[in-house]
Amino acid sequence: MQITVLCKVVDNFGDIGVVYRLCKQLLFIQTDLIINLVIDDLSSFNKINSLINPSLSFQKIDRLLIYSWNDDKLCHKDFSSDDGEKLSVILECFQCGRPDWMEKILFEEKLNRICHIVMIDYLTAEKYAEDFHCLKSLTRSAKVQKVNFMPGFTDKTGGLIIDELWKKTDYNPDGPYLIFTYEKNWDGFVKALGEKILNDDVTGNDESRDAKKILLAPGRGKKSFLEAYTRFIKSHPELSDLLTELDFMNQEDWDKMMKTCSVLFIRGEETLSRACLSGIPFVWHAYPQSEEYQIVKVNALLQRIKEYFTKEDFTIIKNLWLDFNKPESELDQDEFFEHTHAFLENTTRMQKGFSLFADDLRKNGDLAYNLMTFLKKNAILNH
Repeated sequence: MQITVLCKVVDNFGDIGVVYRLCKQLLFIQTDLIINLVIDDLSSFNKINSLINPSLSFQKIDRLLIYSWNDDKLCHKDFSSDDGEKLSVILECFQCGRPDWMEKILFEEKLNRICHIVMIDYLTAEKYAEDFHCLKSLTRSAKVQKVNFMPGFTDKTGGLIIDELWKKTDYNPDGPYLIFTYEKNWDGFVKALGEKILNDDVTGNDESRDAKKILLAPGRGKKSFLEAYTRFIKSHPELSDLLTELDFMNQEDWDKMMKTCSVLFIRGEETLSRACLSGIPFVWHAYPQSEEYQIVKVNALLQRIKEYFTKEDFTIIKNLWLDFNKPESELDQDEFFEHTHAFLENTTRMQKGFSLFADDLRKNGDLAYNLMTFLKKNAILNH
């Protein structure tokens, strides 16, 4: 049994992060499965798996066969052999399209076999995830059949990838704060974060001030956060040693680090899905889109989690989530401070709601398992 997975890296590491996690989970639940991963950016892959060699057109890592999207000659040779056996099932992730060499094999070279393309779309809490889940669509050939498979937050979608570490929640209220965001003016946010740490130190809420470290992840938002943090510690030099700048980590190490944190300020899809399953209070900084469409996505997820919180706590969460995602021109730094302060002061109480949300997500089942069940049920993949 073979599955070919397509991935183009658009936003640094989020795309390959999800795809790599999905591949690992598929291999875990189907031990005789062969997965061919075709990716256009091996350097980004190397950042979350240090075993990846960015200079190779083909390599095998942990039962995963990895091809460079851009090596037309090698890929055409390998994927056209045996009547395109490797193309029996194709997972096309995040609307990435298909390489020219694959298009040629599928639509010009007239394979005898039927090839199935499964579109794995972006994670969203919007209603269309349910509407499009398992919906078929047309291609240029009757022998190339396409269907949508939607990750999501309800039992009417494919669910989330639930690998072993994320099958239960563990919460450390004295753990560090994780900062992994996009660019923004973080002055109000940093001020509230710093004052929270100072106040906890004075009142003895933590065993030691070192218990509340700030972990700053690499990526697009790092520079703007550092600028705001530098401005803040000019008047609070005693906090200068609390910030730890993280290096790139293998995915497994990143997961373990996340689970030690007390609050997650995170971005994107891959880390969002982990935050949702963690039971840890979190704020989501969505990928900025044209016409501020990220606000639609943020509001959709807010509505999904609303039932798990009191009206007062949900208002606290919503205020800060919208501050994170509204355009710079609409952001009031004083309100940003107040909303961050309210969130940090109430995380211990709100944690129960985040934990209940995570428990319900696990009831929807694992995306990889649900996908394999779908493929077998519809005779797309042989048992």
